[in-house]
This record gives sequence, structure tokens and C-alpha cells, in this order.
Amino acid sequence: KSMAHRAEFFERAELLVMSSLYILGHGAAFLSLRAMTHICMSDIHKFFLVFLDAFMDMRGEYISLPENIAELNRITRCYEACGLPGACGLMDVVHIKWSACPTGDLNRAKGKEGYPTVAFQCITDFNRRILGVYGPQFGTFNDKHIVKIDHNVREIRKGWMKDVVWRYFTAEGEVREERGMYLICDNGYLRWPQSICPYEGANKATLEGFFSTNLESVRKDVECTFGILKKRWRILNNGLHYRDIGKCEKIFVACACL
Repeated sequence: KSMAHRAEFFERAELLVMSSLYILGHGAAFLSLRAMTHICMSDIHKFFLVFLDAFMDMRGEYISLPENIAELNRITRCYEACGLPGACGLMDVVHIKWSACPTGDLNRAKGKEGYPTVAFQCITDFNRRILGVYGPQFGTFNDKHIVKIDHNVREIRKGWMKDVVWRYFTAEGEVREERGMYLICDNGYLRWPQSICPYEGANKATLEGFFSTNLESVRKDVECTFGILKKRWRILNNGLHYRDIGKCEKIFVACACL
């Protein structure tokens, strides 16, 4: 009898895990899973919240900046091959639709998209692995505001990576050294030495134009990461149906980890 109960327990646990992944992957309603799993809707919802809490506890195992020079070299090696020595990642903000935004937060959450959103600033590497997530922030906050309070960017600016030395070629072909890693971003960010963006209005036939074209082609990896994230986990594309912004954060972090 105990073996039968144990098998039933494992089967129920597997169904609950699969139902949580189905909700993230398809943006399905809890009611639709009752017929598929023969588990009541309240139990599925309770387990889904536990599932999200577990990923919040484990986020450091999947989403983290390089902790030593060996991990950093694995990331920077790809950028050096593209002619961008000193780069340690890409940075951009993604807006996720907040379908259940409370009325009191509507004015703060309704930004350039025309509907309420929550914003997350992500740092990714050349292979589209997410290294850092900061948020959620209201949709009206722009990139310049978010980057000033992002603890991941602060770690790159003031942590051990500010003392890392990298070499580059000058226009005359000389080899020089520079200290401090930087992130590649778009023109919406602050002009910090740690946030390098393309030149505005540069002639493509000049050195600035060549640099900007190369930088923009590499920077598209972070945009591709957002596209893959929203299409793979349709709950992000369909909209977050939680009034609590903390639960919205847990959903995004779980999708980023997965």
C-alpha cells in the first residue's frame, strides 16, 4: 500500500511541475489544466507559487555575473574575436505587458508602449545567456534612470572588474592598455565609460562608422534574447495577470532561469 501511495505521490508531483511549465510556456489559465491533470485548480495555483519561489531561491545558480577572471575570460574571448576587447556583456531593458495592473499604478506603468508594463534590465553575454536581471520597474522609467540603480551595473563599475586590464589597437596600430570592463548598449543610456554605445550620425566610411556598425551588429544579441524569451515563454508575451508586482518579478526570473 505504501508503494502505491508513493507512486501516486510522484505522479502527482510530476503533473504539478509539468502544469507549472505549461502555464509559463503557453500562458494558459489554471482552469484549463484541471481537465488535463485531474488536479483541482486551487492546488495547481498553490504549487505554481511554490514553483516560482523555488526559482527565486535558486536564481544565483543560473543568473550571475562572472565571479573570477577565468569566468570573465570565457565571456570576453568572444568579444575580442569581434574586435571589441574589454566588453563583458550586453545591456538593455525589456518591457513586459502588465495586464492586471492596479488602477493606482496605471499612470506610472503606462509608458511608451501605450499600455501598462513592467521593465527589467538584463545583462547577457555573446551566447545569449542571461548574466543579470534587475527589476521590476514601472514602464514609465527610462533606461537612464534604471541603469543608475541597477546593482549589477554597480558591481561592474565599482567591483573587482573595474581593475581588470585589457589591450586594444589605436588608429596608428599601437597596442595600449585600458582598465575597467564595459557593457555594450544603445544610445538611450548614460555616457559612462562602462556603457559603450554607437556614435550618433557617424559616416559609415569613417572609423567611427565602422566601429558603430560592428557594435550594433553585436548588440542585437540582447534583442534576440528578449525575442526568444517571449516566444519560448508565452506568459511574458501574453501579459502578466497578477496585480502583485512581486509575483510578476518571480515569473520573469523563473523564465530567465529556464
